[in-house]
Amino acid sequence: MSPVGNIRYINFHTHKPGSDSDVLTIVNLMAGEDVPAGFPGNTLFSAGIHPWQLTADNLGQMKTELILTAAHPHVVLIGEAGFDRLRGASPEIQYRAFVFQAEIAAEMEKPMVIHCVRGWEELRRAHRQLKPSRPWVIHGFRGGSRLAASLADEGFWFSLGREGIRAEILGVVSSERILLETDVSDVPIAEVYRRFAEAKGCDEEDAVSTIRRNFNKLFNYGV
Repeated sequence: MSPVGNIRYINFHTHKPGSDSDVLTIVNLMAGEDVPAGFPGNTLFSAGIHPWQLTADNLGQMKTELILTAAHPHVVLIGEAGFDRLRGASPEIQYRAFVFQAEIAAEMEKPMVIHCVRGWEELRRAHRQLKPSRPWVIHGFRGGSRLAASLADEGFWFSLGREGIRAEILGVVSSERILLETDVSDVPIAEVYRRFAEAKGCDEEDAVSTIRRNFNKLFNYGV
């Protein structure tokens, strides 16, 4: 579903349903959550097994619930999936859950949205092992420029919130692999766009065009 009509902004990752008619919103669902009835036409969804959800006993249940949710035609991304060394199940279980989700994403030909906190080596190992044909987008990236550059070299995309938009990151990551998000913040996505334009040194119209072009490329839509 390509952006149409009066869509101006694209909020790539949020946990809060949008209400603005000029924003295409991708709302994240956890495994076990259903796509809500009667959602606005400018809303899409991601669905995944978040590492915070995982325990030693519930992986099988999470897998089943994800398969059911991901089959919905408005679920366009798999995730949040990923690694968190500060919270969640053991690294082994997180890795098994991640590989399962990556395989589902490959089968459904959907990109992935990635949650990663200090689990970069695990993420890279999975990327090397699975060699995904569709992009993996790291959401909410706030790391340094050296890490960003190495991840970009390996083919990762980035979804940046307001706090993650810094000139040093934009200097090492191609603008063609960047999307913008609000996540759990109450900051409007329009403000994130303004911050992106300021850090990039372009006007807001260029920022709008860049993000729309990237979104269309991510999903193989016509630009």
